[in-house]
Amino acid sequence: MQRMVSRIYDLTGKAPLRGLSLIAGLLVAGCVLWDPTRFSLSSKTLSLWWGILLIWAVCSSVIHGSGFRLRTMLWQIVFNPLFAWIILLSAIICFYSA
Repeated sequence: MQRMVSRIYDLTGKAPLRGLSLIAGLLVAGCVLWDPTRFSLSSKTLSLWWGILLIWAVCSSVIHGSGFRLRTMLWQIVFNPLFAWIILLSAIICFYSA
């Protein structure tokens, strides 16, 4: 299990992917600060969970994008950029489709 998690984390550790992660995280953070009503009105029933997931995804992408290397397996799972990219992509689509 540890080798698999470490291998996935190493595959996403390339410089272009780190840059993409940082840009996507900062873009979503900027979108939330620019017009927070788009996020709150688009998912009325899940706004609490949506907000928590957005905060986690932005934090995870900034941690990954800034080049911070997580050493323990637990934190590599918690702050996995693959999960954050899915949430960030859905947030970007939600923001620009409204």
